[in-house]
Amino acid sequence: MVKDFYVLISKLTSSVNLFERYRSLLSTTDKLSSSFSPVRMASGEGAVPEQNDKEILLYLHNHSFYSQKLLFVLNERGIKFKTVFINIAAGDQYKNSFLDINPRGEVPVIKDGETIVVDSAKIIYYLEEQYKTHKTLIPTAEGAEIIERHNHFHTVIHDLPADVITIGSFYHPEVVRDPKLPFILPVRKHMRNVTEKIPAKLKDIASKEAKYAEVLNQKATKIENDLEIMKNKEEFLKVLDTVDGVLQEVEEQLVKNEGTEKWLVSDNFTLADIDLAILLERLYVLGLEQRFWQNRPNITKYFNRMKQRDSFKKSIPSAFFHIKTLLEGIPNFLLSLM
Repeated sequence: MVKDFYVLISKLTSSVNLFERYRSLLSTTDKLSSSFSPVRMASGEGAVPEQNDKEILLYLHNHSFYSQKLLFVLNERGIKFKTVFINIAAGDQYKNSFLDINPRGEVPVIKDGETIVVDSAKIIYYLEEQYKTHKTLIPTAEGAEIIERHNHFHTVIHDLPADVITIGSFYHPEVVRDPKLPFILPVRKHMRNVTEKIPAKLKDIASKEAKYAEVLNQKATKIENDLEIMKNKEEFLKVLDTVDGVLQEVEEQLVKNEGTEKWLVSDNFTLADIDLAILLERLYVLGLEQRFWQNRPNITKYFNRMKQRDSFKKSIPSAFFHIKTLLEGIPNFLLSLM
């Protein structure tokens, strides 16, 4: 019955600490708005959250690529948190109640005491700085060679455009094989239709709400530019070629690790492993695994090993969650076709 339902429905040098990359993100203005700070206090100026047993509030959607990455970080580091589900399929991220938290209308976001932090990369740095008693994912004590290797893989994997890869594959079904939940055919059509309508929706909100206008108008322009790449097969294939180049580097590194218990760059599990794991998971559910690692046996072994890790399993939506969200999304799917 379940089966029937599925059918129906740039190198960094060793002297540059990865922290500095994140610190520069936090200390400069956000790329989308000169007036929007990615870290702010809900009340009071300059307050620093105390390290205690309180739980972080995490705003997320479980199918969001960057939400999954942050979930993985929190689970791996053992940091306590509670979740607030933002139904991005229904457009909840563009309601004023959420735009007041993140004017870009994006997840994930965390609220830690009185501090609000947006953008997964900035959140990860914030957590490293504020939760030092928990396990670290940055190999700062492992020597220059490992730091350099880690920073390189983190950067090249993190900089891949996950949204372009995801939505672009919906426009070019010939490049995928066997897409899996949640990205089965009805969902692919729905997400494609919704994405095309987002720029107009953002501009409409911006015309009515001056305090969000700058950020939302710039985001609308970015999505319009991304859509041009997604729809143009030649441009989209260039993006996939970039992914292919990164995964070839990964395969070559894993070949060097053969015969050891190393993860991607170290004996210890690092942020680069989280970057890689969430990328591989996304490519897998999109139906792109045969394209990218059918002939890369070490990536296959690595991914199979990763899927046994408890923190990974906790961070990836279950089949039950997929079915539940598909059922709840049917009205939105029908509306998207109108």
